[in-house]
Amino acid sequence: MIGEGHGRRPNVVGTAPSLATTLHALAAPNSILIAESTQRQVGAFFALEDAGSQMPRDASRRAWRVLGERRGLGRFEALRSTHTPLVGREEEMAQLDRFWTRARAGDGHAVLLSGEPGVGKSRLAAAFVERLGEEPHPCLRYFCSPYYQNSALYPIIAQLERAAGFERDDISELKLEKLEGLLATRSPIAEDIALLADLLSLGGSPRYAPLDFTPQRKKEKTFAAWLR
Repeated sequence: MIGEGHGRRPNVVGTAPSLATTLHALAAPNSILIAESTQRQVGAFFALEDAGSQMPRDASRRAWRVLGERRGLGRFEALRSTHTPLVGREEEMAQLDRFWTRARAGDGHAVLLSGEPGVGKSRLAAAFVERLGEEPHPCLRYFCSPYYQNSALYPIIAQLERAAGFERDDISELKLEKLEGLLATRSPIAEDIALLADLLSLGGSPRYAPLDFTPQRKKEKTFAAWLR
């Protein structure tokens, strides 16, 4: 409030602060409540729970409770529930087909899709994966995020969590079991599991010996374990 006496008035007015005040009043302690307009913008980046029609001034408006972040989703997948038809990319798709044919024959390639934001790079990549259909192909997806720019290994951590099938409510012991199951097909040594568990903040299990390394040595051994 600004002013004095009868002249006092709010220094922020309009729809947004009014909506924020309403959500604040409805939200339970230690929770996040968002409006439907925000829910449409965040897409699938967060796990949400429909909190129902709780707006006292407009019963048609709904609120959503934020349950947690969804790791490993790309921006394209998170913000688009359906794909529009791919138009005008026949030549690019044909090039990808040729690279894929050569890769299956043992002549591997790296392909860089480059272009202005919104030109359709992610859509082209998604269409190519769809095009493969039931054809066997391992798909490893790593995404960077501006919110984790101080964590160089964030893409690796998110990929491991997704591949292991971590759920939001999993306790640490269950996550460690899932990680062990993911790595079991590679017959990993115990130290490799301990290093990757530590990378996922699951260290300290009595099943594995403590990691007594210098930071530099620990980083080197973690990279080696990840590559294996």
